[in-house]
Amino acid sequence: MRSISVLYGKGTKTLQVPNGLDCQIIEPKEDPEAKDPALILHDALSKPIGQADILELTQHARKVLLIANDNTRPVTSRFTIPALIQSFYHPEDHYDITILIATGLHRMMSDEELEAQLGNEIVSKHKVVVHQASDLSSLRSFGLLPSGKELFLNRLAGECDLIISEGFIEPHFYAGFSGGRKSIHPGIAGIDNILELHSPQIIAHPDTRQGNLSGNPVHRESIQAARMTKLRFILNVALGRDKQIIAAFAGDPEEAHLAGCRFVEEQMTVKAKQTDIVLTSNNGYPLDRNLYQAIKGIDTATKVARKGGVIIMAAECIDGIGHDHMKDLILSCRSVEELHAKMFSPPSVIDKWMAQVLARALVDHTIILVSSGISKQEMESMFFTYAEDLDDALAQALSLMGESASLSVIPEGPIVIPKVE
Repeated sequence: MRSISVLYGKGTKTLQVPNGLDCQIIEPKEDPEAKDPALILHDALSKPIGQADILELTQHARKVLLIANDNTRPVTSRFTIPALIQSFYHPEDHYDITILIATGLHRMMSDEELEAQLGNEIVSKHKVVVHQASDLSSLRSFGLLPSGKELFLNRLAGECDLIISEGFIEPHFYAGFSGGRKSIHPGIAGIDNILELHSPQIIAHPDTRQGNLSGNPVHRESIQAARMTKLRFILNVALGRDKQIIAAFAGDPEEAHLAGCRFVEEQMTVKAKQTDIVLTSNNGYPLDRNLYQAIKGIDTATKVARKGGVIIMAAECIDGIGHDHMKDLILSCRSVEELHAKMFSPPSVIDKWMAQVLARALVDHTIILVSSGISKQEMESMFFTYAEDLDDALAQALSLMGESASLSVIPEGPIVIPKVE
């Protein structure tokens, strides 16, 4: 036997792999040599990519809107937000600064969560607003998108002299990569725009996939939305395997983001072969805080698992399923086939896209779930197979696929871009 660990919550789960079992480990490249995160951010801000220069942009600005991630990401806001403010042309007190949390359709954050994310000094000194996509009174029109859809964003984006966003770049299962333009759309967009961006047709588009920007309709629409605002500067980071900052990209919203995407793609792309069984995680907390987020890791595993194979997902799901709309959609179906048919058909409703991605995985694979945050009854009602731990899960998988089955392990889940030969 040999032991293999995958990230789970704030710790790990360990699997005992039988000797002789064909097993490949799919991991990103080793992190670059460790550097002080403050130095990484300083270097990025002092050498902006593209035409944007933060000193020039903030010289004549008075009202500045800073857009920050919510806490469904391994956020670095307590480092990036102060670094941005400290790099402004004038002293901090010269500006009217508002920090807008780009929640999209995620839940509201509590005061305690905001303080933990941003730090007490930032929260006490500046106005912090959590975006609510369904609050129509907080939105205003920014004109028509090239698709013909009217763009509604948080009205604060139209009441400022300058927008600057922070972000985190990782492979994203439908937008290609996170960060950059996503701070605007879906981050601070209205509910109708977010539903349009996540429609069944768009999620099913062949270019709507992890690690791809070319021809990706989600990327294209989000870029156009960002161009319709006063977003002029971004600070995006890439995180290493310990969720620490390993690189930063500052400057023009499009050029700096593309530079970051190229870095992440190089760091996270791994050659792999298809196998009968894939064991994965959702890269631990906070990415595995609920089942909704864990579907991203499942989607990555489908790139490696053979059709008809088994995916084992280890996700703590401390917040349970996380999104009642998704749960209700799944529970409304009596079979995986019915789920697949309904989720790939109009209309677009809240959280249908995650149920759609899950349905795509379930129709071709058995998915075994190891989670302390979701009951056996809940799992089975949502078409998962329950397992007590990873060893139990592997035993079930081998009973389905045979003792000579091949195994892949993706310890860090959705941050990896598998390139199957």
